Amino acid sequence: MVKKKSKPDSLDLWQKVTKTVEPIKSNKISPVALTPNIDEKVSTHKPNKKSIKQLSTSLASISGRNDAIAKKPTPSDLRYDKPSGIDASSSKKLRSGKFEIEATLDLHGMTQPNAYRSLQSFIQRSVEKQLRTILVITGKGSEGKGILRNQLPDWLKSDMCSVYILAFGQAQAKDGGSGAFYIRLRRNREKL
Repeated sequence: MVKKKSKPDSLDLWQKVTKTVEPIKSNKISPVALTPNIDEKVSTHKPNKKSIKQLSTSLASISGRNDAIAKKPTPSDLRYDKPSGIDASSSKKLRSGKFEIEATLDLHGMTQPNAYRSLQSFIQRSVEKQLRTILVITGKGSEGKGILRNQLPDWLKSDMCSVYILAFGQAQAKDGGSGAFYIRLRRNREKL
């Protein structure tokens, strides 16, 4: 067998690298002990809710599954053409105002806390009555910067409301335009 002669450059490089390495001082460490055991607790700090949510979201996206995200239903915001969870035909009908509006809530003149409570109870009553399409009027506000109008999408996506809502979108001009929202409720399959 012929030994390959090492080049002087690589030998010099190898010697420089070996001078920077510190030897392990214990003979108790083996290559097996260097790999963490899955059953062992690797970290001693307790994760907070935010880090757990970020981890579950990233794990779901890495694995290609949305099980962690699917547990919490979030309504489709049709103002931005995001019709996930609703079929295209229903999405188009809701945006164009072709569903029959079965109930209306007007939030004009209310404070934010009162408007949010009114919205929650209105949605719950509508679900109990097995209504499917409702209209919530927020008003446009001064110069189109209405507080209730800007808050409503966030309220609809909150834990208290999102379980009942399939999709929502800005109303047509005949129903209030940018100062009102169509809301399509999920089917209530339970007998109340």
